[in-house]
Amino acid sequence: MLEPKTGRILAASLHQAINELLPTRVEFYESWLSAGHIRKGELGRAHIAAVVSFLRQEGTGYDAVMQRAGQYAADWTTDAVPGFQRALVRRLPESIRVRVVLRMVSRMIRALHGGDGLQTVTGIGAVVVTVDRSFFCDVRKLTNAPMCRYYGAALERCLGLFKVPARAQFSLCRATGDNKCELIIQLGEWKTGFE
Repeated sequence: MLEPKTGRILAASLHQAINELLPTRVEFYESWLSAGHIRKGELGRAHIAAVVSFLRQEGTGYDAVMQRAGQYAADWTTDAVPGFQRALVRRLPESIRVRVVLRMVSRMIRALHGGDGLQTVTGIGAVVVTVDRSFFCDVRKLTNAPMCRYYGAALERCLGLFKVPARAQFSLCRATGDNKCELIIQLGEWKTGFE
């Protein structure tokens, strides 16, 4: 039976973030994230799960790597959209632009690891985003903090690239014992110290 594969963008974004933020640990992580395997799209879920599991033990390194990797995934996904389409989306009214960008991020997340995309509920000034089966939150032992920072970073960055300031807050996470992962994305300008 073949192991399910992960999308190249997930492996490449993790690899790039580790190279930049944990340079002394690159050799260790390349046991699972070799550039050759990334290029060929040969990395299975077990390889990425091992990387994520070891990253969780890096203390603050986990959050930093996931934040940067999510931003890279958003950048690369946006760069893959033809320029005229990006320009067209940026001209849409903000409420429609938010929905278009959320669909784009949902497709990206499905492509990352073959799971479900995002379920979203859009309100005035905020979006509630649910990820039922977060790849990053499959843990053996419950954690004290949310593990789905990658998704929050990708959402913030994608929305920002389309001129919608956004800030993600984690309200539920499977890694902490909840039955799903949920983020609240505040749209527009926010006050300093908003938590």
